[in-house]
Amino acid sequence: MDSHAQTDREETLRRYMNQIGVDLPEYTAIDNALTHASYLSEMDAPTLRDYESLEFLGDAVLGLVVAHYLFENLPERAPGDYTKLRARVINRKAVARVARKIAVAPLIRLGKGEESLGGRTREALLADVLEAVIGAVYNSAGWQTAQSFVLELFSEELAKCHTEQPAWDYKSMLQNHCQAKHAGLPQFVVTNSSGPDHRKHFEVEVRISDRVRGRGTGHSKKEAEQNAAYQALKEERVLE
Repeated sequence: MDSHAQTDREETLRRYMNQIGVDLPEYTAIDNALTHASYLSEMDAPTLRDYESLEFLGDAVLGLVVAHYLFENLPERAPGDYTKLRARVINRKAVARVARKIAVAPLIRLGKGEESLGGRTREALLADVLEAVIGAVYNSAGWQTAQSFVLELFSEELAKCHTEQPAWDYKSMLQNHCQAKHAGLPQFVVTNSSGPDHRKHFEVEVRISDRVRGRGTGHSKKEAEQNAAYQALKEERVLE
């Protein structure tokens, strides 16, 4: 890429980031966050990297910002409740929905093959790229800027945690998944219970086709089963 084209790219990225509320000291990391590996395989761009490392970083930043928000704003919830609420805010569908809302897709560098396969509209790619952008903001401007950025982007998703009852039921979701795979219904087994009657603690494992696919704990069998189902859905890659 010649210097003129790179300058135009940096200006485009600067305007875009300003529009969504972030002023950065430099835009190299953002450019990398918006670059797919397929682009690098087709173009001579030795100074660019793809988004994968920044995605790893951004995923951690996103999870921590949301966890901290829930802890501060919804006190006294059970750990299982926090886990479910966080998953509701940062699951792949929700992250991709936010990516579409801020129109990140047109700025992604894609190779011709990935472009022809519709990569720019794929939910997984959009979610990955947004996480990479979050990682780039953290890498370039630090925690406070990244925290404010995430809270603004996900404000609608976070607001729902206060006002709406959870729409998910991980146990039912897992049962539906198993039926679709013709794997038979999952079996939930209480492996341990302890504590006084007013403060019981249950441990449950869930088995699919006689294989343990998830374990969960809770202060009721229902809560432990839901947590075990959640872990099984992650193991089955239904939830990311």
